[in-house]
Amino acid sequence: MNSYKQILLPTDFSKPSEYAAQRAVNLANCYDSQLIVIHVVDYVPPGYAAACLPRSLASEGALVDRARDHLNKWIEDNGLGDCQQVVKAGSPKSEIVSVAHDTAVDLIVMGTHGEKGLARLLGSTTQAVMHDAECDVLAVRAKS
Repeated sequence: MNSYKQILLPTDFSKPSEYAAQRAVNLANCYDSQLIVIHVVDYVPPGYAAACLPRSLASEGALVDRARDHLNKWIEDNGLGDCQQVVKAGSPKSEIVSVAHDTAVDLIVMGTHGEKGLARLLGSTTQAVMHDAECDVLAVRAKS
């Protein structure tokens, strides 16, 4: 069995992410692993729309700063303790896979919504990460 030394936990702040966080903490404790939590800001308003938005949403930097604050609170609320935090702007799938590669992650633990129908046909971030990641990926299904 693999010994996971670096575990990456992507979050979109959803319930499935909370279930994945519980699993990631348990695994990190079991393997004495470092936990890295990532949130990807996947919407950056174009310049022409930014003028109509409040300052807190008008720039990529402002969105990342706001997401960083939210991530700090989410980590505290979910009892994740001392972990490395990463906030990026871009495509969630690409950024998650990139950070996993760059930090030599052994395992990615992600929540899944268990989508059906059209949402499943269009694909999910979890499915895309499972396809492209160079490490193990654990998809944690949200409880019904």
